[in-house]
Amino acid sequence: MPDADSLPALPKKKRRRRIAYLRSGLYAKHPELPGPDTLIGQALRERKEALIADLGGAESCSTALLAMVDLIVAAWWQLDSVTAYLLTLPSLCDKRHRRVWQVVRDRATLASQLQSLLREIGLKRVPKAVPTLEEYIAGKDAEQAEQG
Repeated sequence: MPDADSLPALPKKKRRRRIAYLRSGLYAKHPELPGPDTLIGQALRERKEALIADLGGAESCSTALLAMVDLIVAAWWQLDSVTAYLLTLPSLCDKRHRRVWQVVRDRATLASQLQSLLREIGLKRVPKAVPTLEEYIAGKDAEQAEQG
């Protein structure tokens, strides 16, 4: 019986590298919101803080409501990005086929999605909980008693 060392070596199969649709990596990357150090990130943070303030502050919001605020900010950013792109186009219509571009329809879909998300959390401003006059006076009297 031949020895394992004396047998000819079988050629190894070449493993093919997986290609994520395009070699550019466009479809392999996961898009994220801009970082907080960019101008867009600062604007998104301000928008998020304003939404939370309109809902009565972070202490009065549930975790689910804060998650909805994150979804709203992301949808708002998408809508702003598409709108900015549309403003760069010379025309919103495809003159050859006599119809609007598909991106115009997609923007309308994004706008209605944002509108429905905003409707879910409520469009009215919720005031912060303010103590009554008696509670405020009692609190101030307690502070003065501790100090003096």
